[in-house]
Amino acid sequence: MTDLLGHDHAAHAVEEVTSPPTTRIVFDTSVLVADPHCVQAYADQAIVIPLTVVEELDGLKTRPDDVGRAARTALRTLEELRVQHGGSLADPVPLNGGTLQIEINGIQKHLLVEHGLDPAVPDNRIIGAALGQRNHGPTTIISNDAALRIKAAHLGVDAAAHEPARARTDRPSGWTVLDVNYEVVDCLYAANAVEAEALGDDADLVSENEFAVVRSGSQSALARRMGDDLRLLAHATPEPWGLHPRNKEQRFALELLLDPDISVVALDGRAGTGKTILAIAAALEQVVEQRLYERVAIYRPLVPVGRADVGFLPGGLEEKLDPWMSAIHDAIVALTDRNSSHDAKRLIDDLTARGQLSLESVTFLRGRSLQRQIVVIDEAQNLEPTTLRTILTRIGDGTKVVFTGDTSQIDAPYLGETNNALAVLTNAFGGQPCFGHITLTACERSSVASLAAELL
Repeated sequence: MTDLLGHDHAAHAVEEVTSPPTTRIVFDTSVLVADPHCVQAYADQAIVIPLTVVEELDGLKTRPDDVGRAARTALRTLEELRVQHGGSLADPVPLNGGTLQIEINGIQKHLLVEHGLDPAVPDNRIIGAALGQRNHGPTTIISNDAALRIKAAHLGVDAAAHEPARARTDRPSGWTVLDVNYEVVDCLYAANAVEAEALGDDADLVSENEFAVVRSGSQSALARRMGDDLRLLAHATPEPWGLHPRNKEQRFALELLLDPDISVVALDGRAGTGKTILAIAAALEQVVEQRLYERVAIYRPLVPVGRADVGFLPGGLEEKLDPWMSAIHDAIVALTDRNSSHDAKRLIDDLTARGQLSLESVTFLRGRSLQRQIVVIDEAQNLEPTTLRTILTRIGDGTKVVFTGDTSQIDAPYLGETNNALAVLTNAFGGQPCFGHITLTACERSSVASLAAELL
C-alpha cells in the first residue's frame, strides 16, 4: 500500500511538470555548502544535482564546523524534497516554477579523458554530468570553485559563481558625494539638518545611516541620513580612547560605532585602513570610560593554515588562541600612549581580570546569550552566512555587535566576495535603522603600507 501510494504521488508530481524550463542548472558541492538554501534561489530553473555532489556532502556532514553544518542542512533539504515527492529524485520533481532532480547517469567520461581529466576526481565527475545535461539543452554549471569553472568553460560548458539573494557584485561604500545648490549647504549649517527631499532625485542615493559629502562650489559639509532628514555631523570630531580619525571614512565609521541606537555595524576594507583599531577604540571607550556596556567581547574565526589548527598548538586554550588574537593585541598596542607592547599586555590583563574584556573564538558562540556587551567580530569575511545567523541570534538587549573584515581577502574555502558573512550582512541589513556600514579604502597604517597596498 505504501509503495503504491508513493508511486501515485511521484506520477502526479511528474504530471505537474508540463513545461520544464529550457536552461539546466548543475550545482557544484561548494554552492550547497556556501548556501544550503540555494535551491530556492533557482527554484524557477531546471536544477540538476549530480549524485557525486550528494556523496561529497555525505563526506562533509561529520565535520564539527560551519561546513559540516551547511552540508547537513543541504542534505536535509534534499531529503525533504525526496519524501515530499514520492521517495525519489531520479526524475525531475516540481519546484516553484522549475524542477529538481539528482542525476545518476549521463557522465561523459570519454570527453573528460579526451581533455586529460581524471573521471575519478569528484570535481571532474560533476563537469562530466554537466556535459551530459548539455545534450538535453542549454546548461550552466554553478560553482564557487574557480578551478572547476575554468575547467568547465574549457570543455564548453557555461559556468558562473553563485551569488546569494540580494547580493551585489560591487562593494557599497556607505557614503557618497552630492553636488547640491548652495542653499542646501547653508540650510544644513543653519538648522543642522535638511529634509532629504531637498536633494531632489539624489535623495535615493543616500539610504538610512549612510553618509554624504554635500558640496556646492567651495562649500561642503558632512552629513548622515537619519529617517527623512539629512543631519549635519557634529563639529567636534570624536576621539574614542584618544584615537583621532585620519580621514572622512574613519570619521563616518566612528559615528556609527559610538551611536547607541545603531546595534549592528559592518566595517569593510583592505589591510591598514583601520577597521579593527576603530572598533576596539570605540568599544573600550564605551565600556571603560562611558560604561554603556559591561564588557568588550572580541571574537575571531579560527581559519587554520596547513596543519596549524588550534588542536595542534601547545598549551591550554588561552595559549592556543594567542596566535589568532595577536592582531587584536597589535591594535591595542597602537592605542597605548607609547605604542608599547608591554603596556598593551598589561592593559589586556587588567581589563580581563576585571571582566571588561574577553578574547574568544567564534567557535564558542553557539549556545551563548550576549547581554549588555559590545561584541567585535574580527575577520568576518571568513565566516559562513549560517554563522552570521548564529551570531546575530545570540545578541540580547543592550548589546552592540561590530563586524570587521575585508571581503576581497578570504581564507576560508567555499566562500567568495559575495557569499561571505560580511557581504551577506551588508546587503541584507542595508537600510535598516539599527544598521550602519562603511567601506574604508584609504590605508593609514604607514606610508610603506599605503604604498604597498597601492603598488602591489
